[in-house]
Amino acid sequence: MKTKDVIKLFGILVVVAALISCASAPSTSQTGQKAGAPAAGAPSPEPTDSPMYYGTGSGSSQTAAMNKAKLNAVRKAVQDAVGAPTALAKQDQIESLFSEDTNANTFVYNESTKILDRSSENGSSTVTLGVRINLEAVANLLRGNDIYGNKVLPQGGEVTLLDQKPPAAFAKAEPEQKAAEEAQAADKTAQPQAAEEQESAAAEKEIDPEQAQIINDIVDTLVYMVYYNDETEDDPFLAKTAVGMANKYLAQQGLDYVDMEQVERIKEDQMAAYEAETGQGVSVLQWIAGKLNADIYIEVSVDAQTETNGGRYYGSASVSLKNFDASTGAGRGTAFYQTVPPAMSTVSEDDAVNNAVASATYKAMQEALKQAQNYTEKELRQGIKYQLVLQNTPDARAVRDFVKKMERQVEEIKRLSYSPEEAKYEVRLIGKITDLEDIVYDVSESVDGMRGMYLVYQRGNSITFDTGM
Repeated sequence: MKTKDVIKLFGILVVVAALISCASAPSTSQTGQKAGAPAAGAPSPEPTDSPMYYGTGSGSSQTAAMNKAKLNAVRKAVQDAVGAPTALAKQDQIESLFSEDTNANTFVYNESTKILDRSSENGSSTVTLGVRINLEAVANLLRGNDIYGNKVLPQGGEVTLLDQKPPAAFAKAEPEQKAAEEAQAADKTAQPQAAEEQESAAAEKEIDPEQAQIINDIVDTLVYMVYYNDETEDDPFLAKTAVGMANKYLAQQGLDYVDMEQVERIKEDQMAAYEAETGQGVSVLQWIAGKLNADIYIEVSVDAQTETNGGRYYGSASVSLKNFDASTGAGRGTAFYQTVPPAMSTVSEDDAVNNAVASATYKAMQEALKQAQNYTEKELRQGIKYQLVLQNTPDARAVRDFVKKMERQVEEIKRLSYSPEEAKYEVRLIGKITDLEDIVYDVSESVDGMRGMYLVYQRGNSITFDTGM
């Protein structure tokens, strides 16, 4: 081969080698970043595998309120991660680690924040939000401070939690079309219902959105009182531990409750008044619940056992929670939970059994609360119970005409007693007491002899009018 040909062939081989090198080497920008990688500073995708938790916080500014709301969500995740017994036993230490001065963004994925509500009034801001929790950062901090329990173990390992449900007030209803499709599909497979179930379903369909909202608002704002029957409980200390955990659960759910000290203060100071007012015709707890304006009172019953084995202490507990309507004493369901396996402690039997009682109560409260709300909602769908009193009722015909017209405006009206001086009725209405007052005025305008109706007084769910006859 000639020298020129050799040089020419060599040049071709050099070009081919260069092309192959360019094709196989990763493409980079001037900063050395690989092609296809996200640009520096670009937001990372939302970590959908991390749990979404919800919290509310208030502060002097929107920024401060948002930080406290995120910390509120983080603390809820911490309790779920370590479990109720550890959360209770290490409460002070956990609150110190996640105090109001902590930068919440360290423990959340900030880009996942969803604002549900925000408001400002009198120089104070309040924010309710949802945010995904950085469980790895949370677990590392807990382990670094020797806080273990449930899914946070000394040997490490991944911590996983499910999304928390949004607060009831911000939960979005399913689209009407989807609900209709699901109802239609259910009808195809459901067995024929009993007559009373069909009547109940029909009654529910008649409730309009405004009435449904009234019912939801009432259920969401129920006031709870938790205590124990000191005549049947053998160990008041454990019973108080259960009451404390039940109240803690209510507080975490953002629900109103009566503090244990208020109950005990009335028990100490007003038992003579209880006997004088009731003749012991109602239970002490129901009477106290009425005094403290509770809607539902929950009676706690605890049974616990302990055991020591190999230098370790074990405690097991059975907790029963009975719900009652505070105004009537009617049952609103019962919840029960037993710790399996027993709680373990290296400190003492008392520590083990306290942890067991706290854990069992926390679990039982979830079911107790659900039952109380379901029972209440079911009753409210029949109408809120009011007492209507009419004074000065000498004309029985006019009063009867008034009642017939009232029947068209309320869910139900039932006579309790009648005399020419006074008539009492039980009225069920899906509405407020002021709505009942307006209905009485409107109806009385159409009844001869009762156009002079006027309000005498109103207290709680009882309202009294003079007919003006």
